[in-house]
Amino acid sequence: MKFISWILYVPLQLIALPICIFGMLLISYRQMLVSKRLGVSQTAIEVFNARWTLHIFGMRKDPGAAKLGSVLPNTSTLGLWLALFPLWCKAKIAGEAEIYPRRVNPGFETVMDLFTARTFYFDHIITRHIPLVRQFVMLGAGMDTRPYGTLNINNLNVFEIDLATTQRLKIESLSKAKLATDHVTFVPMDFARDALFERLGAGRYDRHQKTLFLWEGVTLYLPEATIHQTLVKVFNQSVAGSALVADFYSDRLVTKMKSRLGHKLLQYTQEAAQFSLNFDEAWEQKLRAFVQSTGFTLGETYFMGNQSPHGPFMVVAELVA
Repeated sequence: MKFISWILYVPLQLIALPICIFGMLLISYRQMLVSKRLGVSQTAIEVFNARWTLHIFGMRKDPGAAKLGSVLPNTSTLGLWLALFPLWCKAKIAGEAEIYPRRVNPGFETVMDLFTARTFYFDHIITRHIPLVRQFVMLGAGMDTRPYGTLNINNLNVFEIDLATTQRLKIESLSKAKLATDHVTFVPMDFARDALFERLGAGRYDRHQKTLFLWEGVTLYLPEATIHQTLVKVFNQSVAGSALVADFYSDRLVTKMKSRLGHKLLQYTQEAAQFSLNFDEAWEQKLRAFVQSTGFTLGETYFMGNQSPHGPFMVVAELVA
């Protein structure tokens, strides 16, 4: 069926190309211009779009994303369908997605796989920890819908931390999508200015309970001092058995992101890549040294693209208290 899928896909993609381009323009308009007008992160919507796509392609169940996508003002599920329909048809005929989105063996990822592969790796580590903890703290939650799907479970208190503007949009959209939020505590916070545990302490957070902290897609946009201080505080305030899972990016990738076009796109919504690590060689030792300097112990890691001669472009890492 894979051969047949290619025979049908190529002419379909050529015929549908103008429609696909229109879909991409619609997505870009919502993601860039509408996000700018609302004062929220456009990169958070890019991550959301990848999660929605994985759900629609049947590669990852995320009913929360399916519902939220229909009401978020800064994305377009119509645009996504128009852009992805030929690929979706090919995947259904072949029985698996081969172009985008796709599953690749660890270490063979490319930047095209960044959001999709990263999501799978985070999911794997989260799934392993959730039965062992009572609290799940999302540092920079964005439009993540895990709490409204697989993590909407008994005896798990969820805390979403993000900028006030982002949270207002998300709470309004969750209400429109009729997604229950009773189990979630929303904590508005700016990592560069506010004290994390003072904010958490105002809610029902209990520092004596085992906790899993999720810091996905955030460290790239913060200065090193803020990241280091936050990790040290989380370690010092966590009981044994707690953990934090985060992603860190290579100097090489950040340099590319700071190219003229990439820099302008991020600047447009007041986002700029800041923190990175040198993964050209001895990347695990460098990551371990950084993690240990915060008090944590390095656990499971996924160095994406590490089979490249240039080394990995990012890592998803488990930090154990």
